[in-house]
Amino acid sequence: MTTDHRATPRPLVEWADALESTIAHCTHWTSVVVLRETASTQDHARRFPIGSVVIAGRQTAGRGRVGREWIDTGEDGLAISMNTPVQCGERLALLCAIAAAEAIEEVCRAASGASPSVRLKWPNDLLISGRKAGGVLIEQDQTMATIGVGINCSQRAFPSSLASRATSLQLQGFSIDRLNIARALLERLDRWIIQTDESIENGFAARDGLVGTSTCFRTPTGLVEGIVLRIDPLQGVVVRTSRGDQHLSSATTSVFVPEDRG
Repeated sequence: MTTDHRATPRPLVEWADALESTIAHCTHWTSVVVLRETASTQDHARRFPIGSVVIAGRQTAGRGRVGREWIDTGEDGLAISMNTPVQCGERLALLCAIAAAEAIEEVCRAASGASPSVRLKWPNDLLISGRKAGGVLIEQDQTMATIGVGINCSQRAFPSSLASRATSLQLQGFSIDRLNIARALLERLDRWIIQTDESIENGFAARDGLVGTSTCFRTPTGLVEGIVLRIDPLQGVVVRTSRGDQHLSSATTSVFVPEDRG
């Protein structure tokens, strides 16, 4: 299937038909729910079974990992959640990040003939030019995993607290329809879910900006600092510390930045 890559944003009333057309060619997605506005696509998605896709024209109270707030991006950001069977959360986070990066590059290239280089910062950040352009959130219960993706598409500015760390496709010079990103993401994710652990590890490594660096992590037991050896799709980040090699899970670990202190 070839996704329509028109840059002009289509009205919300067209989203359902466009997304239904996309998932008709996918294996893992069975239905689409399009919301004009919701507090959280993640919370709304959990009302539906495995295979469901929930997307909103506006998300007002999204969240990131470890309880962090995802700011309301109005109609400038993509907010989408997808339900899959339970599997290793580390694996899901990596493969979804890869799929999101590929979707962004594909849509930008089709729309303008060029694309940004999307890098990945474990476990869930999508980076363009060193700034955060999106993120992935994995939440699971005993029967279902809900994958949430947020991507900054059309913002022309951010609050002062985020201005030095955040970016959007618009700020990077790419005017795209966020619906196109959603359609490409569903297609790419449909393919990556069935890939081997080795393929996922290699795919993430090709975009990784953390391996080989000296990095500090915030964990439930305190800060851990060391050289990042690799990103494992089953065990998280592997860090060489003064006390030996440690495996840090994405479920409870985040990269420490100075703003975190205190």
